[in-house]
Amino acid sequence: MIVHPVPEEEIKSFIHWAHKAERLGLVTCSSGNLSHRVGDGCMLISTTGSWLGQLEESQIALLSTGSGEILNGRKASGESAMHRAIMGCRPDIDTVLHFQSPAATTLACMDLVPDYNVIIEVPVYIGKISCVPFVMPGSQMLAEAVAAEMMDSSIVQMRNHGQVVCGSGYAGTIQKAVFFELACTIILQSNMKALPLPEVSIQQLKHYIQVNN
Repeated sequence: MIVHPVPEEEIKSFIHWAHKAERLGLVTCSSGNLSHRVGDGCMLISTTGSWLGQLEESQIALLSTGSGEILNGRKASGESAMHRAIMGCRPDIDTVLHFQSPAATTLACMDLVPDYNVIIEVPVYIGKISCVPFVMPGSQMLAEAVAAEMMDSSIVQMRNHGQVVCGSGYAGTIQKAVFFELACTIILQSNMKALPLPEVSIQQLKHYIQVNN
């Protein structure tokens, strides 16, 4: 594969949004990882063990999205197989964030799946939210399970592990994660009694967005 240098602006944007993810409370220490599609068949991804909130250029790996070949000599996150699998099945997206925000991860550790549609931002900005059982982190089995759910979802809850969100552009992707955390916070603070939007309202909201976009 012929690899062209990644533009400096791409690197700066990746670092900016990695830091932003921590400031918004989506990750802590080395708990999360971020990837972004660049060029033809390549992706940037945070390196193994790196802290997104303190990410530096030397902690960004460049991978072949298809083969997983490391193209700049830096060891990619242990969850790179999952990021690659999502990128492979969703050509419409360019950004993936694995995060562990407090309320969402609490719900991921509970033996129930609530209706997350308690605020209008969930049906409007996120859409379908899926769940997968606990599978060993970093495994090909986890990558395949999450990618299968991401075919028609933009957030997947991984039991006892955390969340994965995908989207087009850094801002839109991280916004989904923030709104999801807000919905999960409301659900927990209501002692699981928050009322979800009725289905008719969800459909009206979706129609409103289609008409006004």
